[in-house]
Amino acid sequence: MTQTSALTIRPAIAEDRAHVVRLLRGAGLPEDGLDEQFGPAYAVAVANGAIVGAEGMERYDTAGLLRSAVVAPDWRGKGIGEALTRDRLAWAASNGIREVWLLTTTAEAWFPRFGFQRADRAEAPASVQASREFAEACPASAIAMRRVQP
Repeated sequence: MTQTSALTIRPAIAEDRAHVVRLLRGAGLPEDGLDEQFGPAYAVAVANGAIVGAEGMERYDTAGLLRSAVVAPDWRGKGIGEALTRDRLAWAASNGIREVWLLTTTAEAWFPRFGFQRADRAEAPASVQASREFAEACPASAIAMRRVQP
């Protein structure tokens, strides 16, 4: 759990799902496959008692898929997205995930600060490619990015 002033980042619990879905819908992000791994592999950002951000790490053996990175519009630009991403990457490293993949249509320039580099979607492990996010939810035009864990 990470806490910064009035902001807390904590593992998601079942009761958080509806709030996360509202954030994803509001941002036009897919919720397909969310139920399959929702829980402690996801994190939520809580400020003033409300969920203002979320991000998930789906696990596929030693590979991970970073997904559902979302921050409420009024809370953007306050470091919440960065805090969530750092939290999920730390979670992945502590859980034996050696490489992390993501798909994006809007944030290709944002993720390199965390060590992500553009990659060929076909190079992702078969288990990641079979995920709902890769196979169905994100368009073929989405950019694949990969980070090898230090």
